[in-house]
Amino acid sequence: MIIFLYGAVPLIFLVLYLMARKLPLPEGMEETGISRELLKIAMLFYGRLRKNKGLLFLMPEAVRTNLKQLNNPGDFENLQTQYYIRKISLVIVLLNVGCILAMLMHLNILFSSHINEDGQLIRRSYGEGAYDAELIAESPDGEVIGEFNLPVEERRYTEAETKRLFEDACEALPEAILGSNTSLDDVTEDLDLIEELEGYPFDIAWTVSDYEVMHYDGSLVKEAIPQEGRVVMLTADYSYGDVIYRQVLYANVRPRILTPYEMLIKSIDEKLRDAEEESPYEESITLPGKYQDTEIVWKEKTEDNSLILLVLMLVLSVFSYIAKDRELAKSVQDRSKALLSEYPQFVSKIVLYLGAGMTMRGVFELQARTYQKKRRARAPKSYLYEEILRSVRELAGGLPEAKVYERLGQRCGSQQYSRLCTLLSQNLKKGNNELLSILRNEADKAFSDRLDLVRKEGEEAGTKLLMPMVLMLLIVMVIIMIPAYMAF
Repeated sequence: MIIFLYGAVPLIFLVLYLMARKLPLPEGMEETGISRELLKIAMLFYGRLRKNKGLLFLMPEAVRTNLKQLNNPGDFENLQTQYYIRKISLVIVLLNVGCILAMLMHLNILFSSHINEDGQLIRRSYGEGAYDAELIAESPDGEVIGEFNLPVEERRYTEAETKRLFEDACEALPEAILGSNTSLDDVTEDLDLIEELEGYPFDIAWTVSDYEVMHYDGSLVKEAIPQEGRVVMLTADYSYGDVIYRQVLYANVRPRILTPYEMLIKSIDEKLRDAEEESPYEESITLPGKYQDTEIVWKEKTEDNSLILLVLMLVLSVFSYIAKDRELAKSVQDRSKALLSEYPQFVSKIVLYLGAGMTMRGVFELQARTYQKKRRARAPKSYLYEEILRSVRELAGGLPEAKVYERLGQRCGSQQYSRLCTLLSQNLKKGNNELLSILRNEADKAFSDRLDLVRKEGEEAGTKLLMPMVLMLLIVMVIIMIPAYMAF
């Protein structure tokens, strides 16, 4: 059964949890509760992926590069492990949620059937409304005999109508009950003896003069219609409170030759409707168990979309795995934009402090201390000053100053920072009396580049707004053109 498929995935993850529950999480992962257990299962998967060389495509090099740019940790392997464990745990959650939801949907369909264990069709109680039962007739060996739609009414109640509306309804009713017939003078298909007429607050009760050829609902007993036809008097009683109005119509019923299969389906359908009519006040309907010498097994027609839900959740799991890498790449792009936007101001500060007589190392240390104070005051994080703070720590650790500048340029990754850091590094190695003048020119160029970047972003924003503007123009054209068209 399909329900075992839905239960298999959570069961597999339960077994994996038992295998992974004693595994220690990487340092830095402080989750507790169920999140911690999910991360352990994900770590078990990650370990298998690292061992299987054929699955290395799940860990692209671009992702590792982006992680390095965003974090620059000392223990990169630990960071990479944490990243992939969190990704895999998200996929695990989605898979399990998808399976559980699909299982619940499937069970809901199984247990919401209107046919009870005795093979009876359950009728709704008073006030719960009518429903259409989609039924499938099968033989004991599972062969489908036919599909049937049985309107199952609730326990009945009546409504009323006024005399003034009765006169208007008398003109509309003959056409409303025709069904697929052209007129009441030539009736070869079932009539639709409606109980309510749209637009009129009546309860309509029908009386048929000849039940041998027509049921009370207008369905024809086609095998009983004589070849010469028969005129059937239809009496419609319109009720409104205690007042009843009556209209009499005449239908000229003529026979139509039925195929053997149509006769079979019609006969079973009549048995169903007879069973429904015979038990209007009972809680269940006894369905016919046999037609001629053929036994009938009844099942209710349902739509089980639980498998589709599971497939959608599987697709969502794959997309969530891919989206994590895209989210990481987007974070790298945002970091690059933030670094470029802070570059002109950073160079200007260097020029200002150097002009005041400070050394380059002193400038970096002052910038780092200022940034730390702002962070303690809950200022937002700055990618540039995080890198400067790291450079100051490298200087304090004894790393040569020229090497520190070179590494800063590599970490920032853009052409502007590489040029600046190369200039600072060469100044330490070779000396340059014109350093301050060169940095002033660099600051001017940086501000000019910043203006160009802002102008470019403005043009891109205008391009993005083009499509919404076109859609709004189309809506305005439709609003103008439809009334103009309807006026002709």
